[in-house]
Amino acid sequence: MTTTLTKRTLAARLARLEKKLNIYDDQNDEEEEECVVEEKEEEKSSGGKGREEEKRRGLLDVLESHVSGFSADGLEYVWFDTSMPKWARVIVGTTFLTGFGLMFWLISQTVSDYQSHPFATSLMYEERANARWPAIIFCPKHPELSMGKMDKIEEDGLDPYSKKANETFMKSMVRKCDFFGVKCDGSGEENITQYWAVKDLGERYGICLEFNHLDKVNKVYCPEDENGETHPTECMFGLYGNAYGLNVFLDPLLEYNSEDPDDPYTNATSLYDVEHFDKRYNGMYVEIHGTTHEAVPAFNSISGAVGQATFISMSERETRRLGKPYHEKECIKDPLYSRSTCISNCQEDIHDKCQYNTSISLYDNLHGNTSKYHTCYNEEMTSEICQCDEPCLSDDFIPIVSTTDVYNASTIEGLKPSTDLNDYANFHVYYNTINLEIIEEVPVYNFYVFIGVIFGHIGFFTGFNLITIMQIGVMFLHLFKRLVGMKF
Repeated sequence: MTTTLTKRTLAARLARLEKKLNIYDDQNDEEEEECVVEEKEEEKSSGGKGREEEKRRGLLDVLESHVSGFSADGLEYVWFDTSMPKWARVIVGTTFLTGFGLMFWLISQTVSDYQSHPFATSLMYEERANARWPAIIFCPKHPELSMGKMDKIEEDGLDPYSKKANETFMKSMVRKCDFFGVKCDGSGEENITQYWAVKDLGERYGICLEFNHLDKVNKVYCPEDENGETHPTECMFGLYGNAYGLNVFLDPLLEYNSEDPDDPYTNATSLYDVEHFDKRYNGMYVEIHGTTHEAVPAFNSISGAVGQATFISMSERETRRLGKPYHEKECIKDPLYSRSTCISNCQEDIHDKCQYNTSISLYDNLHGNTSKYHTCYNEEMTSEICQCDEPCLSDDFIPIVSTTDVYNASTIEGLKPSTDLNDYANFHVYYNTINLEIIEEVPVYNFYVFIGVIFGHIGFFTGFNLITIMQIGVMFLHLFKRLVGMKF
């Protein structure tokens, strides 16, 4: 029998089938909803441990992927290499952590040292073909004699500041002078003023003579070219040793016959009661200094007695100092500044303003309860004139002194055999080397050394280098990105 489905019958069957499918879908939906609810309840009951475990696992994967590729040795074995025995991982980990601790301690010490601005002092020598000659000042030990001599010259009708008066004073003190084989006492055709200059240093030192004042000697015998350079072949000061230099006989009593300038030492008489002065304390003070600085005989002075030959073997020293922050005070950059001169001016100021009790010792003046000197002294030491800082660059001449008795006058050319050398003081000044000694303060740390030391500590104790630090930076960026992604 053939059944013919009409349109109405087909539509009814489709409707029944659709109804059955809808019922099945609803059941599935209900089951899915029940599963979701159960999962939510399970997740809620477990405190979200599964999701947190997933997050932690994800972060560990990021760490492992980066640490395993670090250029530093050993780190990956501690965290991720489970193939190593546990005891080996403990040893490696302990060593790594100890290294980290030492690294941070040493870095902190290095930073502290860097902030304290330490410096070291270096000593070196600069070879030179020649050396410029310093200024040398000679002062009689009895300043009243030299001041009285200048007063007598003025009484004779000469202006004490005139060239003639200066020449008279010079010749009354300089009995014989030889400088590298050239006369410098004015007894020949040379002009004595090209070597010597009169220096009035007040009551404390009297009237003194300075050799090579204003660099006169160097300008004559060691000239500079248009570029300010001195050529060894044109400068005789490349010679050193006791056979060269300045050899001078000086008369501290300044005896001179001004009435006979052609023969000033014959029938020369002293204006003073020489017996009043103890010859043991008669002589000269000598001070050697750079030509740009004023002489201060109270500092670094050399004492030479009459009847004695004093040999002064010298070398030149240049000191280069650092200022702040390596010292509490800034050093003075002025090339004309002299700390010795500053201290001398300070002492003169104290001498003028404070009442010094000559009947007691200096210690009692400074510390005695009954003396007002110590109070005044302490007040003046805080004044501006007594704030004597160190120069940034100083040039000093270091002497080595030896003495002997003077020779017989008959053996000395230019001196009469009858001359009593016991009344004269002889000085022989020369270079023992023309090499320049340089003392320089240099920073222990500059920024580049500081960075090098820091990275040295890091590399030695951890094996980290610049590439490792870059890798760590990339790792933290990756972790940050992962955390942000999980949150949002």
